[in-house]
Amino acid sequence: DVLLYRYHFDKGHLIELYDEQATRRNILNRLRYLAQNVDHHDALVIFYAGHGHLDPITKEGSWIPVESATKDVSAWISNHAIKNDLKVGAIKAKHILLISDSCCSRDFVRGQRGKLPQVTDKVIKRAYKLTSRQAISSGGLEPVSDAGFGGNSVFSHFLVKTLKENQKPFLVPSDLFPDIKAGVAENAEQFPRFGSLKDTGGQQGGELVLFLKQDSRLKALSTQTSEKKAEFERLKQMEADADNARKKETEEISRRERELAELDAKIVAMKKRLGGPAVKADDSLDAMLAMVKRKEEQERRLYAVKRKREKEEANREQKLARVETEKRAAAVATLEEDIRKYQDIVSSSISKGIELKAWRSLIAKYPKAAKDLKPGDTTRLLYRVKWSEESILAFSIGIELVFIPAGTFTMENHRVTLNKNFYIGSTEVTQGQWRKVMGNNPSYFDTCGDDCPVEGVSWNEVQEFIDTLNHMESTDKYRLPTEAEWEYACRAGSNTKFCFGDDESSLGEYAWYRNNSRQQTHPVGRKRPNAWGLHDMHGNVWEWCQDWYSKQTIGKSRMNRGGSWHNSAAYCKSEFRYRYGPDAKQPHVGFRLLKEP
Repeated sequence: DVLLYRYHFDKGHLIELYDEQATRRNILNRLRYLAQNVDHHDALVIFYAGHGHLDPITKEGSWIPVESATKDVSAWISNHAIKNDLKVGAIKAKHILLISDSCCSRDFVRGQRGKLPQVTDKVIKRAYKLTSRQAISSGGLEPVSDAGFGGNSVFSHFLVKTLKENQKPFLVPSDLFPDIKAGVAENAEQFPRFGSLKDTGGQQGGELVLFLKQDSRLKALSTQTSEKKAEFERLKQMEADADNARKKETEEISRRERELAELDAKIVAMKKRLGGPAVKADDSLDAMLAMVKRKEEQERRLYAVKRKREKEEANREQKLARVETEKRAAAVATLEEDIRKYQDIVSSSISKGIELKAWRSLIAKYPKAAKDLKPGDTTRLLYRVKWSEESILAFSIGIELVFIPAGTFTMENHRVTLNKNFYIGSTEVTQGQWRKVMGNNPSYFDTCGDDCPVEGVSWNEVQEFIDTLNHMESTDKYRLPTEAEWEYACRAGSNTKFCFGDDESSLGEYAWYRNNSRQQTHPVGRKRPNAWGLHDMHGNVWEWCQDWYSKQTIGKSRMNRGGSWHNSAAYCKSEFRYRYGPDAKQPHVGFRLLKEP
């Protein structure tokens, strides 16, 4: 938390493993992910807090993952293996700082020789320029204390305290360490260590630099936090009012149902008496009629109460929806005005040299929506904000997932209702994304580039991809969309041949198909999106769906949707269905991912 709010670290680049997630497999998979995605411009901090152990045979320290014990050597992660993963040739980050709050972590560190240099601007510049691999450990071979302050160990307490209290605009580990060491030494029987990571390729004098956020950024964050807090309090009050109303309605319905049950019991008793030899005086026709009328009145009142409750619930939902709509409309209006200002700047004859600064100023208020956008891409920025920053997820291999609300639409002349919200990829899965997960590229058009859709993958191979991705992200929520989910997302509220209407002459603005594809795939996301911000729902490549083809024997074929670069416009319609066997590999068939909330 302190790194995120006081220093220039990005929540979107944070990887966390806690408790049962911190298995050997997950830890090693995350290190491999970093090796595949981090480049030489990046700085990386790795923090481990957990058990450590010294092997009595090899005399080497290890991390002990959650599923292991000190006697189960098969699950240990040795310090030597960790250092191998952090070498300059493995994870290609310019700077890596490993912080290990565990016992037996001494052999990470090549001890710092001599007195640490005085930190000056010159030292900072040199430290930043050179490659570094450094480590701070909470102790050596001795056990380290888990007890400490405020739920943290002694070491973590003074690490966080030092980071919180620092006022220097640039902080390097050699400047950070002395305060940590002093605090720990005074409060525990352990001695933290600092130095270069042994045999990992860092350059002498190189250090990771922590950049303190500017005051103006902190003030902006404070303002944004206050606004969000006010919005949250407003929504919380609305929800509390709704809960109180629901409670009163439920109590009234329960009371009516009890009265009706009591009346039913009386009617049953009367029927038994009427079937017997004797009839009581109060079982007259007038009494019977009164009881019948009373039951009819009770049932009418109960029905009216339930209908009122349904109407009130609908009104509450509409009110919350209006709040969200107003909030989004205000954000879109603000962004549109900002975009006009940005475009005036970059179109000016004196704008040369400040275009990038203008872009950064524009996107400062929309960090999530602007993530991975190329400078100047105001169209996609506007689409993302229009459909809410909170409605877009980005997962570890770089795809955007767009929120799709539950709803009803017409499919093959039938009304179909999807009762659950879901997220779906804003584009088809690309060759680069496939390579990050599977380590290969099966595409026929493999020279098209990492941004082109992956194709030449069977339905069964896609299931392997999904299983691997779910494992990488410690979830089970990724899958292919069903046909109904795919068509609903494609239509985006439309009921026409294509997501944009019936005019086939406009298809080229939205799709790569036979008339404009030059008989090959093209990078995803270059054509106009549908109303929900989804690109390439028509054309480029067919997309596998989860379903079996229902018009022939189940088990023979899986469904495809959307048409491809190879097809005419007729095959690219929202409703058009096609199929292949689950083992089939075609240069015009790829897929798009769905994620359940």
